[in-house]
Amino acid sequence: MSQTDLTRAVITPANARGLKRVRQLGSQLDSVRWEKLCFDPSGARLLAKAASLLRWWNLDTATDVASGSVELKMEPIEALFHGSNHIVTAGPPVAEAAVAWRPRLMAFSTTDGSLWREETLSAPATGLAMSRDGMLLAILERGEALLWDVAGWKRIRDLPGVEWHVEVKACAFSRDSRFAAVIVTDYDHDQAALYLWDLKASSHPWVHPLGFQFAASVAFHPTRPLLVARGVHEVVVMDVHERRVLGTFNDYNHYVSNLDFSPGGDLMVSSTDTYGFMLHDFDTGEELFRHSDESEFPTGDAVFSPDGRFIALAQGDGTVGLWGVSPVA
Repeated sequence: MSQTDLTRAVITPANARGLKRVRQLGSQLDSVRWEKLCFDPSGARLLAKAASLLRWWNLDTATDVASGSVELKMEPIEALFHGSNHIVTAGPPVAEAAVAWRPRLMAFSTTDGSLWREETLSAPATGLAMSRDGMLLAILERGEALLWDVAGWKRIRDLPGVEWHVEVKACAFSRDSRFAAVIVTDYDHDQAALYLWDLKASSHPWVHPLGFQFAASVAFHPTRPLLVARGVHEVVVMDVHERRVLGTFNDYNHYVSNLDFSPGGDLMVSSTDTYGFMLHDFDTGEELFRHSDESEFPTGDAVFSPDGRFIALAQGDGTVGLWGVSPVA
């Protein structure tokens, strides 16, 4: 990043009201739908998935042009960094596959977009999550979930419990990789539910009905044994170790599509249907900042950089905005 970027202050509850857009990455796209964003662990690269197009940027350079891209023949559900050098996603089936719709787990090089590794999956992937250290991948399929060793490129074991009829909306690992969580919409029971696996204790998940209808996002708190399950209007905070709800609140002014924490966990960012994002103080629930785009298309993800200095927003026109506060004097 530029020297100005490197001296920008970490975003905190005290300075969050001074957020401004400091960079705009990429060019406009003709059609954008729920673009997903992901920083690599170092924060030097940013990945965006829009429909079947993957694009990534090297933020250490001054250019806002994507440093690489891959277009797939089918729309992947997620695309994630494995370290800084590889991108993992679920892509189109191989031509000789016995069942034409069986997709592949694919890993691409961030250097030139070439295919690094691949593996045929047993069913269409409905969700992916990468552990913070990049070693573990959770692969959600219809009626199944798998724990995958990314470095060894091999299956570790099944994660049972996800029924065939539910729609997976999001999944996440805890920072220490002990827990994996999935939030789903269960249309048979007309409500959202949470699946929580303790990867060190049992292969069977704790399943908790959330009391609202549509699932949106799930995230673990980065410093406390908490997780937040988010509906389009509702927020449920749970204690991971004690398996109990600590608090709930509703926001009927917005539809929310994703959720992310600042590295210290004091801030919570969510993208909204008002073509922008909201930033809240996690402990008090106070709204500290709100931005609305002028685009007529809804925004995608809003996520924090690993160092907490930036919020990236997938804007409705296909570009990605980087938001930060004034540089440290």
